[in-house]
Amino acid sequence: SLSVGILSGASATVYFATMNGCQTPLVECIMFFCWAIIPYYICDMVEWSGIVAIVANGFVMDLFVVGQKRNNVDDEIEFLVNGTSNGSNRARNNNRGQCQSFFNYEGHLSEMANNHVHFVIEIFATLMETAIFAYLGLFLFSSRYHWSAYLAVISIFATVMGRVIMIPTLSHVVNVFNRMRGQRNRTNSPRGEASDGVHVDRRMQLVLIFAGLRGAMSFALVEHIPMFDTTTGQGSRFKPELKSMTSASVIFTVFVLGGATPYLLERLGYSLAKEEDSVEITPLVQRHKKETPSNFRQGTF
Repeated sequence: SLSVGILSGASATVYFATMNGCQTPLVECIMFFCWAIIPYYICDMVEWSGIVAIVANGFVMDLFVVGQKRNNVDDEIEFLVNGTSNGSNRARNNNRGQCQSFFNYEGHLSEMANNHVHFVIEIFATLMETAIFAYLGLFLFSSRYHWSAYLAVISIFATVMGRVIMIPTLSHVVNVFNRMRGQRNRTNSPRGEASDGVHVDRRMQLVLIFAGLRGAMSFALVEHIPMFDTTTGQGSRFKPELKSMTSASVIFTVFVLGGATPYLLERLGYSLAKEEDSVEITPLVQRHKKETPSNFRQGTF
């Protein structure tokens, strides 16, 4: 399923890169969502997990089809972390190297299609999230669930410990790769101004543990498991128990970890402020604006 999703995302990237400028924004939006659902039906035909394929496909299309657009807040936070504002340097490096291939981080959607895709995705994401939690609230104590305190504790413990183990490990791997890429960029840069990228420190790792995913994907995967059929011998006898375990994990991550996240951010000195549909670390950015001249923040001298 993972390979199907990645290959589908790569094929979508090649398609949009080839057809760039040849389609209207309406056709771009339609084709974007067609490519998004293709891996699900491919995996469904061979009885694989279409949900995992869609997630993998979404990662690839988000990176290379939609693209990673930088804004002023990104440059300011990068200046705080690295001491330099090299958004322009990164853009020049991308133009020289990556833009010659299909797989670059600039994206292949027009500006209008990009805005429309984000708007439609936001609507669907809100609707699906509402549907999942409405389903949980309506059927949480029905006969479809076999509740056990022992299994609920195991599920919550496994969820928390999985985050505690995986997030520091993956963060260390990311930091190592960022340092290696920074060293390579400094070697290739004529002035040696390339940075090491964003360093995921222990405070940010703690935030990621509390503010991680809430279990909707695991709940969808459990719902996809068929009930045991005595005639064919297929399915699972323990689907009610699995549903109760995933529901307990969802409830804990939403109400306990999610509810504690704002207090954790305050404790760590972070403050969330929404401005022009973006979330920024307010104290750090404001301090950076006060202490740094505007021309230096913009990377000009």
